[in-house]
Amino acid sequence: MHRTIDKKDLVGRLEGLLKDFEVIGPAELPSKGIFYEPITNAGDLYLGSGFTTEPVKRFFLNPSEWLFEARFESGNNLLEEIPPPKGKRIIIGARPCEARGLTLLDKVFDPSTGSGSNLSGVEGFDSEYKDNPYINNRKRTIIVGLSCIKPDRTCFCTSLEGSPVESRGMDAILHETEKGFVLEIVTDKGKDIFGSLGQDLSEDEIKSWQIDKEKRENLVKAKIKIAKPEILDKIFESDYWEKVSLSCLSCGICTYLCPTCHCFDLVDEKRRKLRCYDGCAFSDFTLEASGVNPRPSKKERYRQRAFHKFNYFKKNFGENLCVGCGRCIRYCPVKIDISSIVDKAPV
Repeated sequence: MHRTIDKKDLVGRLEGLLKDFEVIGPAELPSKGIFYEPITNAGDLYLGSGFTTEPVKRFFLNPSEWLFEARFESGNNLLEEIPPPKGKRIIIGARPCEARGLTLLDKVFDPSTGSGSNLSGVEGFDSEYKDNPYINNRKRTIIVGLSCIKPDRTCFCTSLEGSPVESRGMDAILHETEKGFVLEIVTDKGKDIFGSLGQDLSEDEIKSWQIDKEKRENLVKAKIKIAKPEILDKIFESDYWEKVSLSCLSCGICTYLCPTCHCFDLVDEKRRKLRCYDGCAFSDFTLEASGVNPRPSKKERYRQRAFHKFNYFKKNFGENLCVGCGRCIRYCPVKIDISSIVDKAPV
């Protein structure tokens, strides 16, 4: 379902939704950049061509969150799950790559979504496990995307079967045009919220729009080849990984800004269990209590990052754990380019 709307009507609809929903979207912060923030005035919403620094992932898999709380009562130790928030949310302005990233996280945190995991029956893997905080955030959120009209030079989504105009993982998506927006409604939730806005596109307008979509896909210039997991397996011990990891600072920016990285640590504080982001770039990520570290150098740690995204996840879930958003390239302080590293791997 496609409808054409102008920005004034969109802002007016969002103003009305602020009464019943928490509205989250891109906002320009002075001297900082563009970040997803709770919107209290629909006019503050940024729907331009610039990209947010952080991905929308942080509203589903929080950088840090309390999971459980222990207490002693009547001679017994009790462990209770901390109740998750219940308020309804609308996230507007999520890019196609970020929404697709959520569909990959679904495979890990909510296997009931039909992820097609190859891990069923593997010893130690519970295919019935569901991550309640993540699932709660997914269920209470309506996602309205924003397609890209000016991909960044670091974007390579089309090399990973993505597109700057796709609607995967969204309830609706906005496509900016000269006259306003083409609103593409994807799910019933999207229809309930925005179905009454604007006018249906005519057949000629739909044909014209399809041509425009193809043009936008061609704007993504970076093209890389990605070897199959069984090919990457052959270069696991290659000195190539030491060479490409030499300049890495192990700062973790690539992990924190990635729409699909999802490793975490569990910390005990004051009888409560805290979950917080962690990543394979850090020297203590695989450090064992014995003092042994199976990944003692940057070579092993960077190889783990590349293999998790383009080998292990592909084997287990049928897709690469990368959406080609380019954030890890764009913000790396030493300009490590994972797309180039994968493309030039000696396979």
